[in-house]
Amino acid sequence: MNDRLVSVINRTRKIPFMNRKLPITAVMLSVLIILSSCGMTTKPSETSTTSATSSAGSSSAETAITEGSTVEPVHMDHTFNPHCLSQIYVDKYGKDFEENFYRYCDAVLSGAETVKCDKKEWLPKFRDLSRIYLPIAFRYCYSMDEDITSAGNGEYKLSYGLPKDEYLKKVDEFKARIESLIESACHEGDTPFEMTLALYQSEGKRLTYDEAAADSADADPASVSLSPYRALMTDTGICQEIAGAYAYLLMQVGVDAITCGGLTKDVSASHEWTVVKIDGKYYHCDLTFQLNESATLRYFGMDDKQREIEGDWDMQYNNFGDTNDIWYKDLKLEDKRFEPLWTITSYKIDRENHKLCCYDSYECTGDLIVEIPLDSL
Repeated sequence: MNDRLVSVINRTRKIPFMNRKLPITAVMLSVLIILSSCGMTTKPSETSTTSATSSAGSSSAETAITEGSTVEPVHMDHTFNPHCLSQIYVDKYGKDFEENFYRYCDAVLSGAETVKCDKKEWLPKFRDLSRIYLPIAFRYCYSMDEDITSAGNGEYKLSYGLPKDEYLKKVDEFKARIESLIESACHEGDTPFEMTLALYQSEGKRLTYDEAAADSADADPASVSLSPYRALMTDTGICQEIAGAYAYLLMQVGVDAITCGGLTKDVSASHEWTVVKIDGKYYHCDLTFQLNESATLRYFGMDDKQREIEGDWDMQYNNFGDTNDIWYKDLKLEDKRFEPLWTITSYKIDRENHKLCCYDSYECTGDLIVEIPLDSL
């Protein structure tokens, strides 16, 4: 991106940031460091600047995918993919682990009573990973919560929270829901980057932050059942649900993604967001914070420095995913490729010309500031 383009985009108004602080005790801190998925209840930023324009920003997002194009869009015909796992985990644990995890996915989706696994110690990791990479398994398959029971011949027992016929109906509903969410956002011929943007935009429009669930989780984390499955199926959630839901949808269309949990420097708040791989490099994308600013790209494609600024996060505590094996030192995000996008006021995706149209108003009806070829980003 050239200096002139950066200068033009930076002339748009930047919204002030306000982070909601959540109390965290010393005991909670130790739990958060061990388990990144616990207690991640930070709410999206709420500012007086955005409150008056959030409604207009949301409505403009409804037509942002198709406006600017003279060709009738053809929505993607997506087939549910049962096998999703970030390359980060494959690199960490190996191809055998990946193959066994996919065997676990197939077993759970079919409601099987047992699953064959080459290593017993992998099974708890499969349970943890399913939170992001097969959310319905995390919601309904309870086999890894307690003792792992052998069924002989290298197989282990699976158990479910519903009778099999009811559970399989839930599986069908889940598959159909995932296909619908992707097909409503993505178009045939979209590049991986266009799908990443389209899903970021559509999920930002679809989801609302669940204030009641956040307050309940603050008061008593054990009393609330939170998972990306809920955000995918109900249109609401808190940060750990929203981050995982976005990651899962991206994985469904072949875009590598993982979640990341972190703490503020004053240890007053915790949060979880999504890390996305675009053209071989990883970037922070915070869809939860984006909910109140859905017309912008303020929290899209951040490097570590910008992620630290947007929330005052202590980056050394960044914990990627759900196995507590991948930390800040293991995955540095240093590319500033998307810096020019952080201050645009609103945008539309021009599918026909593969451009990002940036405007100076939330309604995308003001002056067109610049058109950015997507392949130049």
